[in-house]
Amino acid sequence: MGTILLDEQRRTRFTLLQIMEGAEGILIIVAAYLTLFFKPLRDRWGLSSKEANSTFPGDHLVPQPRSEFVHAIEINAPASLVWPWIAQIGQGRGGFYSYEALENIFGLQIYNSDKILPEFQQPKIGDLIPFSPKDAYPVVIYEPGKAMAIENWYDLNKSSVYNQALESPMNYLHLSWLWMVEPLDDKRSRFISRNRLDYSPSLKNSLLFGILGEPVAFAMDRKMCYGIKRRAENLYRTAAQ
Repeated sequence: MGTILLDEQRRTRFTLLQIMEGAEGILIIVAAYLTLFFKPLRDRWGLSSKEANSTFPGDHLVPQPRSEFVHAIEINAPASLVWPWIAQIGQGRGGFYSYEALENIFGLQIYNSDKILPEFQQPKIGDLIPFSPKDAYPVVIYEPGKAMAIENWYDLNKSSVYNQALESPMNYLHLSWLWMVEPLDDKRSRFISRNRLDYSPSLKNSLLFGILGEPVAFAMDRKMCYGIKRRAENLYRTAAQ
């Protein structure tokens, strides 16, 4: 029992690295707010305009998004060594490989793993991917070794999910989020994160999910891209030894 309590105490403390990374994240967010005119470029970070306008798995889920981004990063490791990190994404699972300190200031209890976790390597359609101790979204697309996407319908007035087949709330948020890896050759690949939002039209929602939300989403997702890149490349170097 004492060991469990000690482990929990350690997990609630921020390390120096987490604090430094959190400070980096805040600087990126502030810089993004000061350069809102660069939003169109940030929305396709890592991709050309032509690539960003391609069709991706899951685009049909939110066919006419009011807000969206697609971010990508090239990884010096084969797709087979990138996929395990995607498969275990989620709170209470492998984490989101982003800024732990910033996530956990808000009580999300997200801890990023530097190891492949066998118990989370076989997700399937319908599995819930937690984002916090209270929120989890279902897997709606699953292509083993390639892509996984979640979808969520949210009643903003009630702060709860709803069944779109039974309800039509006035103030809603409809979200899809895709994570995928594509091979570039036998030693290189590319990780892609694609987020699409539709929501009831209002000034508040446009500000919250567009202008105000974009800098935060960009900083956190960019860090996820680098987090997966680092872990996959480390795994590849280890496997080559």
